[in-house]
Amino acid sequence: MSQVLYRKYRMQNFDELVGQDHISTILKNAVKKDSLSHAYLFTGSRGTGKTSTARILVKAVNCLDPSGDGNPCNKCEFCKAITAGRFLDLIEIDAASNRGIEQIRDLKEKIEFSPAEGKYKVYIIDEVHMLTNEAFNALLKTLEEPPKHVILILATTDVHKLPPTILSRCQRYDFRLGGEDEIRDLLKSIAKKEKIKISKEGLNILVHNAKGSFRDALSLLDVVYSGQIESEKPDEISENEIRHILGIPDSTMVYYLLEKIVLNDKIAALEMINEIDRKGVNLQQFAKYTILMLREILVQKMQNKLNEEEYSFAKDLSTSEIITLINHFIIAERNLKNSSLPILEFEMIIGRVNMGECIKEERKVKKKPQKEKVKEKEDKVVESKVSTKKSKLDVEKIKKDWKILTNKIKPANGHLFAFLESANVLNFDRGKLSMEVPFQFHKDRIEDPKSREAVAIVCREVFGECFAYECVVNGKMASKKRAEAAVILRKESNKKVQKPKSKKNSSKDVEDIFKDM
Repeated sequence: MSQVLYRKYRMQNFDELVGQDHISTILKNAVKKDSLSHAYLFTGSRGTGKTSTARILVKAVNCLDPSGDGNPCNKCEFCKAITAGRFLDLIEIDAASNRGIEQIRDLKEKIEFSPAEGKYKVYIIDEVHMLTNEAFNALLKTLEEPPKHVILILATTDVHKLPPTILSRCQRYDFRLGGEDEIRDLLKSIAKKEKIKISKEGLNILVHNAKGSFRDALSLLDVVYSGQIESEKPDEISENEIRHILGIPDSTMVYYLLEKIVLNDKIAALEMINEIDRKGVNLQQFAKYTILMLREILVQKMQNKLNEEEYSFAKDLSTSEIITLINHFIIAERNLKNSSLPILEFEMIIGRVNMGECIKEERKVKKKPQKEKVKEKEDKVVESKVSTKKSKLDVEKIKKDWKILTNKIKPANGHLFAFLESANVLNFDRGKLSMEVPFQFHKDRIEDPKSREAVAIVCREVFGECFAYECVVNGKMASKKRAEAAVILRKESNKKVQKPKSKKNSSKDVEDIFKDM
């Protein structure tokens, strides 16, 4: 069995510690000057290097050939034994499973014995906050007056649970979470050593989901790499594959669920949630990404810089309404961890939230005549644009120039562009194009009368004629295709939309179609 990445690339000296320079510098100087404390407290979030630092310190104080800067040599007998986990004078205790007073009494009895082979006998007590009150009391005397040959290193993720009497007897070091650049550089370095190719967008997903934990970042890389074993190119990892393996939703799902909730279209919102659940999307991840999108909208709103092209559904929302939505999804995300029926958490949000009525009514008033008449009128416009002559096109020609068509729609409507870009062209028969999409809401958007009119305009420019089309929802489409829309949308949102240089450019006509949407 191959070794997991976070163990294979565990830091072996103080200089290799990532993001903890404020700690490594002090510990190196302490070793170099032989001014060691008898008790250390390492505190911080999981995966920040607490246990690794403790082991490096054990090496440094017992190394047979230490370097002049306080680092261990990692070549002598003792260093190799510590790395391999067979050094007799390193005793690691997991307080989560050995939390009683008996274990601490046993430690107190054995601590008096001299080191078996090294200079110092070192005890590492991990998750020390799990000890009972009796165990803490038994540990106090040892922390106060330990033998000169003993060093105690306590590690915890919950320092606030430790008694003040313990805290006052230790030299404390706070480990911080890694910054995005630090996590990204670490992943790039490991990927290079393992000869793994990973896309920039995929790397960003791993960095975001690591949440500052160096160990979690490597664990995630391990998971997605292992998931590629059956792939044709297991050493090349794309963003779409990472989303599929980790169960991360694409942003278009989040966007359209929020749109339906804001417009108070409860039926459509419930249908979307059911479809997302059927597709096996991780609902907890979905809730997190919804919160992130709402956070971005909230920040833009407060700065009066809302990107209305990217978040058109939010332009009439107040900051208090956005905060209300965020609170609902935060509660749902918290409850999902222990929920026996996860989908219910989302259904309750849809049932509770009642915003958007005013927005909905305003838009209804603007649409004159009524919806049914508008649809009839728009359908006739589209039909008039579609050529009634026998088509000279074939499916291969359409597939070949499909990219040209979608790129001409891009400046006017990024979401329609994204859906068309990720659709699969199936066949072209009797002047009608068939294509498949992964979700019903993709089909609804592409087949919307305004979308048909826009496509008709661009079709005439690209192919010299227009044609009808229909979409088929295929839930078994590759995850790669299902996620492409999100990739395209994110890329486009970061670019400034270029205005057409020539009046002959069809994108201006397409823009006019979507003005009131």
